[in-house]
This record gives sequence, structure tokens and C-alpha cells, in this order.
Amino acid sequence: MRASTGTYRPDIDGLRALAVVSVVAYHNFPKTAHGGFTGVDIFFVISGFLITSHIAEGLDRESFSFADFYGRRVRRIFPALLAVLAVCLLAGSLILDPSEYRSLGLHSAAGAGFLSNFQLWSEAGYFDEGAEFKPLLHLWSLAVEEQFYICWPILLWLGARVFAGRGWWTAAILAIASFALNLYLASVDPVADFYFVFARIWELLIGAVLALVPWEAPAGGRLKQALPILGLALIVAGLEGIYNTQSFPGWRALAPTLGAALVIAGGPRAFVNARLFSGRWLVAIGRISYPLYLWHWPLIAFARIWTGGEVGPPARWALIALAVVLSQLTYVYVERPIRFGERRGRNAALAALAMAGVAAVGITAYARGGLLFPNGSLVKIVNAGDIGSPEYARAEEAASRPCFAALFPPFQHGVVGALVCRQTIEGEPPEIAFIGDSHADHLFPGVAAALPGRNIGVYFASAMPSLDGPLFASVFRAVAAEPRVKTVVLAAFWSDRVRRLPPGADFQAEMRDLIGFLGASGKTVYVIDDVPSFAFRPSRCKYSGRAGVAALCDEAIGAFDQQLSTFAPRLKAATAAVPGARFVDLGRGLCAATRCSMAADGKVLYRDGNHLNINGSMRIGARLVETTAGFSR
Repeated sequence: MRASTGTYRPDIDGLRALAVVSVVAYHNFPKTAHGGFTGVDIFFVISGFLITSHIAEGLDRESFSFADFYGRRVRRIFPALLAVLAVCLLAGSLILDPSEYRSLGLHSAAGAGFLSNFQLWSEAGYFDEGAEFKPLLHLWSLAVEEQFYICWPILLWLGARVFAGRGWWTAAILAIASFALNLYLASVDPVADFYFVFARIWELLIGAVLALVPWEAPAGGRLKQALPILGLALIVAGLEGIYNTQSFPGWRALAPTLGAALVIAGGPRAFVNARLFSGRWLVAIGRISYPLYLWHWPLIAFARIWTGGEVGPPARWALIALAVVLSQLTYVYVERPIRFGERRGRNAALAALAMAGVAAVGITAYARGGLLFPNGSLVKIVNAGDIGSPEYARAEEAASRPCFAALFPPFQHGVVGALVCRQTIEGEPPEIAFIGDSHADHLFPGVAAALPGRNIGVYFASAMPSLDGPLFASVFRAVAAEPRVKTVVLAAFWSDRVRRLPPGADFQAEMRDLIGFLGASGKTVYVIDDVPSFAFRPSRCKYSGRAGVAALCDEAIGAFDQQLSTFAPRLKAATAAVPGARFVDLGRGLCAATRCSMAADGKVLYRDGNHLNINGSMRIGARLVETTAGFSR
């Protein structure tokens, strides 16, 4: 087994700086730092290389101790994390509403237990709260890393003996298996691929193989000089955002991970490493990269929660500066004294005890519904009606019956792949079929309640409703062929769907073909525009009174006009081209002359920034039925 030299490498701190700056830039300026999220993958490789080097050195010298290893991990990881978790829990008690603080408590406990990846994985879904409002979202990567290090020293210790000193075989075999799992999950379950530890450890194992492989290029050779140059080129390719973030990591993570490995393999004396990555400022940032990674995201998330939406560029620059200051203070006054101070065994034990305390506080906040102390709420709940509430469940239950299996055999169980189907009367085809994405589905309970006794169906998926789309093609053809389906209503989050279309796609032509196809089959076609999409969450409208956070329920109508401009003219033109088809201007029912509101008559109508809750569905559903004269038979 190849042992570490134990020599400090400033170039690796410089590489850390590149990684953390990339991540911070991406989280603050995603449209500019397109691929900055790949900085996390660079961190994984660095960590795998350094930690494995230390373990290998101990094993070669027969001085390795599991107790010493885990004690060092506690002193390295716990101090800064404790500071961030404690501040988040304190700030959250002042800023967040009870439901938000309940979530923060659960995420704090998961972060303290290094289980954030599994917690976030369990929450992932179409109606999951926006990532930009989760202050501890970034702890998933720390969880993956620490889960790996629970087992890796044991496996390496066993592998070194089984393979008679060739421990790198263990790392290589595991890396290949993990990468294969990553490729498989990337195609069948991207969320699992992102969060599942066994699908991500190949990135750490690349660094581990580099630390263990018994080969080294000549110190002054051209290969040593070329490796960091090639590695930097691969890293830059990732940072330039040439990859599809919706299917990451997959094979796309090879560029930043292999790039980081090549930079490290070049050694500290290679020109790029000695002149660029060993630069004074990069090394300084690299030394505080861990606390900087921990601090930067909660500051952004809390700022967004405070403002109810996006944060402007000047404020983001100020938050970055604050993150750097907090990171330096954390490094000097929290991390270093505990990590390198005297009585390190005691320090590790106290840090572990404090982490257990933070977890207990988080669990208590979660168990008490976001209220650490009885009667401690300073907010007023304006309404209920969101997904998961009794009101929503009752309305869904009243409206939902299994789909007509003779017409749609694949949908007899309600869900096929990513497409969902339900209707109000079982045993026969729906008279009125809503087809689209979740913006079709959130109209369904309200329309069903407004048209009692009529058979209403909805078929929805997270995709553009299209004749050519794999999720909807069979639905549209089945509906067209069924004479008992009289009316088809098309509804979607059009502005978002148009934004996601591939380059060169002709939205207007696709919709004209779809509407024409349905019209030619004798259907009456209604195309719904959309409800306003708000830049803030309904919690800002439901709650007020904490730390000066005022209720916010409306915004200027210009935002809705901008939303409509991305799709409405083309959608109107496509509808006008088909005789009998009608474009329905529904969204302005939530707007006055100058403002649009997500609340009416003392009730909040939204469950997130663009989906209606049950109150909104009932209100807008009734308006739609009135506007269309009850979808005349």
C-alpha cells in the first residue's frame, strides 16, 4: 500500500478554493456560474485522496487506530457544523413560521446525524418546497461524505490484508461498482442517483485510488506538467455548464472528478499547481473552504425567506462577504482551537455531545410542530387547505374515482410511470377531460365541485401536453377516438413548459396541431391561460409578526403580464386557427387593475408560488365553469 508523505500541499488548498468559489458563485449567480455545482464533486475527490492517504500511512506504519481516526473526523467536521446549526436554529426561531421551523428542526437533526441526503431524498417530489428556501439543503454532501467514512477505514483495513498490500484494488473495485450504479440510476431515478450514498462514493474513491495506486510520474517529466493542465481543462468544462443539470451526476460528473484527480496527480511542483493553485489568496480561501461552504447557503436561504422571494445582486454580494467573514471567524475561533488544541480526546467527546444536543433541539422543534416552547407562536394562521390538510383530502376524496379502464387500460390503477389519471364517476369515460400538467390537476377538485353529477377526468404529468410527447400521445389518441368524451380542456404551467422546450421547438405549431387534431375528432377544445405565478411563498401571506416579517400576498400585475408574454400570444394564435376552439383568460380573475393576489375573502388560495390549494381550486374552478357556461353538453 502506498503511504502518504505527510507533507502539506498548498496546491490542494488552492483546489479547494476553486471548488468552494464555484459552489458559492453558482448558488448566488446560477445564470453566470452555470456549472458551479460541480465544485462539490471536486471536494469529494480531494477528500477521498487526503483521508485515504492518512489511513494508508497509518496502516503502512502499523500505527492506524480506528478511535484516533474517528476522533480526528469529529474534531475536523463537528465544530464549524455545530456553529452553523446553532445559528440556524436561533435565527429560524425569529424569522420562520411554525411549519418552516418544524422543517428546519427536522433538517437540523438530520444534519447533526449526517442523514441529510436521505431526508432530502424522502422529500423530493413535484410539490416539494423550493430548494432555495431550505437553509440546510447543502448538508446532503457532508452526509454522503461522512457515511462513506464510517465504513471506508474498515474496508481499507480489510482490503490491505486480503490483497496483500494492494489496497488500491479495493478502492478500484468499489469505484467501478458505484459508478455503474450511478449510471443505472441516472436513467431510472435521477433523484436517487443524486442523493444515494452508494451512487456517489465513486467520486471519493477516485481520490482514494489516486492515494493508493503504486505509481508516480517522474517529478520533472512532461507528464507531471501536463496532468494539471488537462485536469484544469476538464474542471473548466464543467464550470462552463456544458452539462444537463437535470441528469447529474451520471457520466457528466466524470469531467470535474477526473479533472480534480489529474490536478492532484501532478504534484505540488507542477507549474499549474505551484504558480496557480499555490497562490496566496487561493490557499487562504482554501483553508476556510469548509466553513465557507457551511455558511454561504443558510445566509442565502434566510435572506430569501425574509424577502419572500429572490434577493438582488447587491444583497447577494453582501451575503458572500458576510459568509467569508463568518468563515474566517469560525476557522480561527471555533475550528482550530478544537481541532488542534490540547486534550483532543476531550474536545472530540464534547463536540459529539454538543452535536447530540443540537439534534435533540431539532427533534423537539419538529415534534412540537415548530414551537420549541408551548404557546410560543407569534404568528396567525390565516387558512389551511394545502396538500396534506384535511380540507384538501376531503375534496380530493370526493372528486377522485378510478379511471375508465376500458378506455385507458394502462391507467386502471391510477398511475403509469409519471402520468396520473382520475375522474369523478367510475365505470364510464369522462365527459370532460382535463389534460396537462399539475396546473390541470389543481383545477380538477374545483371544477368537479362546481359541476356535481358530471363526469370530469384529469390526466396529468410533469411534461408539455403534446401529440408527440411519450407521456401524452396515447392519451390524446384515446380521447379523440372515444365519442363519449365531448370536451377537452388543456391547462399547464405554460411559461415553465415553454422555457424547458429544446432549442428549435415550435410551440405554436405543436399546439396548433394538437388543438386541430382534437377539433377534427369532434371535441370542443378549451385552452386555459394560467394562474399568476408569484415570486414568494404562501407562507408570507399566511403568517406575519416574526422579527418584522410582514404579510405579503400580492405583487404588481406586470409580473403576470411578463409571465403571459412568454406563451399567451402563441397559444391564442394556435387556438384561433382551429374553428370552435376557445382560449380562456382565467388568470386575471386573481388580479385587480394593478395588482395580482394569492388571497381573496380572507383566504389564501395557493399552496406554493404557482399551484392553487383547495380554496383556490374551488374559487378558480367555479370561475372557469361560469366562464365556459358549464362546459355545455
